[in-house]
Amino acid sequence: MNKKALLSSFTLLSCALSHTSYAALSSTALLNFDTGVAITDPVYGYTIGFQGSYFSLDTNGDGAFTVNEGSVLTPGYDGGILLGQTQLTYDVSTGDPTPIDSTWYFAGNPGTYQNTSPVTIFSDDGNGSVFLDFSDWGVTFVNTINIGLGGSPEHPSDTGLATVVCSLDCSNGDFFTLDYNAHVASDDPSGFGDVYWQLHLEGTVVSPVPVPAAVWLFGSGLILLASLARRKQS
Repeated sequence: MNKKALLSSFTLLSCALSHTSYAALSSTALLNFDTGVAITDPVYGYTIGFQGSYFSLDTNGDGAFTVNEGSVLTPGYDGGILLGQTQLTYDVSTGDPTPIDSTWYFAGNPGTYQNTSPVTIFSDDGNGSVFLDFSDWGVTFVNTINIGLGGSPEHPSDTGLATVVCSLDCSNGDFFTLDYNAHVASDDPSGFGDVYWQLHLEGTVVSPVPVPAAVWLFGSGLILLASLARRKQS
């Protein structure tokens, strides 16, 4: 191989390695949320707010969420929401570890979140703004296997979409916040019909990191150069 051809080969490889690929939320990412913290009054000790990940439900039906209507969240054994995978809770009454969030207690009763079909990406602008399909999001509470939180047709504001906002582009290691609001369908057999629900998560995106195509190209180029060098020596 002459010097000109060798130089051309290295130039092509360098260009490939310097190319920046399009970064966005992976369809198999883990939304690894942080444990929520209850903020308490320094004098009286009662809860005055939440920091980090939490949920609320409008128990009195006034259309607003108060501190007394919420609870902090702790990640389950999956660490949070695994995109592209169903994460079911089979029996919350046992207190066993659950996939998305650890068992929490509201009004003295146990509950946990689940998705009865995989959460998927509805849209992603590549700049840190993502909508997720939460149409099969739900909660297991006390003895109710699933209370559907995918949105109610009686409430036009219920889109069934969760909003994710990231610091950069939602790629691996990026910080995210997730917000989702929905009403339970009025005819839900759980007795929670029309109850308004709010979810807020904060944490880190954990995505599989694929080997860039440029690395494979570079490796192939090195193998080719080594082969040509051996031929020249022989």
